[in-house]
Amino acid sequence: MKSFNISSLKPGIYFDAPVYLDREYIILSPDTPLSGEIIQRLKRWNFTQIFSNGTQVEAPVYNASEELSSSTAVLVENIQNTERLESARKFYYEFLDFTRKILKIFASENHLNIELITEKIKQLITLEKNNRDYLLRYTELKAPVDNYLISHSANTAILSITLGSFLKLPPHKLIELGLSSLLHDIGMFKLPESLYKSSGKLTANEQKTIMAHTILGYRILKGFSVPDNVALGALEHHERMDGSGYPKRLTGARISLYARIIAVACSYDAMLTPRPYKLSFDGHSAMMDLLRGNKAKYDENIIRALIYRLSIYPLGTYVLLSDNALGLVIKTDINNPRFPVVRIIKDEKGNTPEKPTLVTTSEEKGLVITRSLKKEEIKKL
Repeated sequence: MKSFNISSLKPGIYFDAPVYLDREYIILSPDTPLSGEIIQRLKRWNFTQIFSNGTQVEAPVYNASEELSSSTAVLVENIQNTERLESARKFYYEFLDFTRKILKIFASENHLNIELITEKIKQLITLEKNNRDYLLRYTELKAPVDNYLISHSANTAILSITLGSFLKLPPHKLIELGLSSLLHDIGMFKLPESLYKSSGKLTANEQKTIMAHTILGYRILKGFSVPDNVALGALEHHERMDGSGYPKRLTGARISLYARIIAVACSYDAMLTPRPYKLSFDGHSAMMDLLRGNKAKYDENIIRALIYRLSIYPLGTYVLLSDNALGLVIKTDINNPRFPVVRIIKDEKGNTPEKPTLVTTSEEKGLVITRSLKKEEIKKL
């Protein structure tokens, strides 16, 4: 098979034989022209060559089979998906770095640039609206920070915005929610690091000190003249609907809306994150924990929003399908939260698919998720 440098190719040409990527994956049939878009995308993702047994011609030679034509569509969709995932990944790391910087400045200089933070929250809202499914796959990424509070603050903001969006909060309230959720743990940075970084069991006095972070956070944010709703999110995000929370043991609707949203986002993210003193949950197990044992603690409308946004099997969850195939949840359907789109990693015979294979789980098709995979099973993939 001959190779062709992508840099030498021109839009509009045809090949008189199928064209392959990496000598295996068909990307063009003989009746499909090589478009400028495909050339640019291949360059962008660092492909330097394509392969074919044919030669370049100015007109199509014959009608290709449906399989070959669909392969081109799959490639374009694949590259588009990769591009959108890369965009979300880039923003996520930038957002982590931004969060790290603003919290570091606050800890050392006691200063918060609310205007700058507001602009970043606006960017997050825009990306969440346009690229939600890919942004919510942040759980697949490793957070390159050494302080749990930094990644937790960023993750809580992302989840809070997507919940607020589902609840149809108007733009100005989404911005306030973003500020409140990103800074909900700001009070922690006025406590000794040894407390919130401790790997051992805290004493009763240490626990009381940790619990004071909500009051500290409220006072800090009020000191920067943020709207009262924003400061209340920090004060009340550990309150619970059944009155079991702190600092005031508020119940039900007495807890501010932002605080109720942050409570769900904060708790869900905390369950996903391994800490020295506890094991982490996978997305499905965390969702089940919120639905079962802790259901009375959280606002049911917000739990419902979390389910519809992430599905019962959230993005990034490794699953076993009813045909014994193994896959990764990569897209959810707001109208069918029980039946997400899954990328097959191992087929029903245990083989790795040669081409990217996506399936939409469906009760009607008889292809459903049986369960999420255990950590030991995921390690073997």
